[in-house]
Amino acid sequence: MQFKIISISIIILAFFANPVMAQLDNTGFEQKIKKDSTIDDPFSFSLRFLSFNKNNEYFNRIVKGYTLFGTRFTPSIGYQLHEQVNIQAGIFLQKDFGNNNLTYSIPYFSVLYDWNYSQLIFGNYNGSIHHRMLEPLEDFERLLIDAPENGIQYLYNTERIFFDAWINWEKMIYQDSPFKEEVSGGLVSKYDVLKKNGNTASLHYQFRGYHRAGQIDALRGEPLVTRFNNALGASYHTKYETGFVKGHKWEGYFLHYIDNSQKFRLPYTQGYGYYLNGTLETEIGDFMLSYWQGDHFYSYKGGRLYQSYSTDPNSRFFEDERKLLILRVMNEFHIGESSTLLLRFEPYWDFKNRIFEFSHAIYFNIFKTIPIKKNN
Repeated sequence: MQFKIISISIIILAFFANPVMAQLDNTGFEQKIKKDSTIDDPFSFSLRFLSFNKNNEYFNRIVKGYTLFGTRFTPSIGYQLHEQVNIQAGIFLQKDFGNNNLTYSIPYFSVLYDWNYSQLIFGNYNGSIHHRMLEPLEDFERLLIDAPENGIQYLYNTERIFFDAWINWEKMIYQDSPFKEEVSGGLVSKYDVLKKNGNTASLHYQFRGYHRAGQIDALRGEPLVTRFNNALGASYHTKYETGFVKGHKWEGYFLHYIDNSQKFRLPYTQGYGYYLNGTLETEIGDFMLSYWQGDHFYSYKGGRLYQSYSTDPNSRFFEDERKLLILRVMNEFHIGESSTLLLRFEPYWDFKNRIFEFSHAIYFNIFKTIPIKKNN
């Protein structure tokens, strides 16, 4: 206990020694596909670049420690076909440091149709952290290890409503393919029931699903896999225009897991979790304290620490109940209008196993769109 108190004290003091404005959401990582009707010339060049170094000092049986270190790079050419239609084509590259080969080298393509408050995107869409999904349902690290999501996405965004629904076609099959097709998807919705004088009260609902099946592959007779998650919650956010404290936010969610597969592969078919967050926003940064309690909980590609089942593919270990207290600290430096340097430190305490572990990370994100002007 004394070690835990000393460690957390050091973390807080180190953060206060860096007086920069911080932001606890993931908007600093965003590289949205969107129309650009302000560009007179129809062609544009977009640069998406993310360098990362995330070190997880984990020694528990649910998730082992590892380091993610590399760069993701996506140059693309955009064409504004119509005021409401934008086409982008390029290539997605990823280089993991310490590996002489490219991790990914795949085409990048999207078509966006924008009308009123809605957007419909085919191909590569605004995935990963753009969904604003809870971390127990969507692992932040998917931004660093997965290829960009592709399929179809519908977005609806107004002053009070945020709605995002998508289908991610992860693995395509053809006649006699030696594997099953895989598809995942979900929706995230938020409705602001109160938005006045710096106070916002919101209701949240999130859904996630995963399906592994197929009829034309060579693995006929293999049982299909279908799993779902639901999350229901509420939040209250207050902002202040003056003073050292700039605001505070409180959130609470109930999460559910159910397995509807033909043959069960996990040691449990249902589970649930409680996820509580409190955030203090100050002039020198934001601090977020999170409590997670999960009972037989699982989510496809959800945050590894929150799972009751080991994320090690060679292990069948599981814990009926997980209880975690997580401190989240983040510094964010905006370098001009297109570059962001982000620093994060996330220690946590595992109540059941009585262990203190942490992760730390540094990210450099660049997103810039430049019009390609015609020669006069």
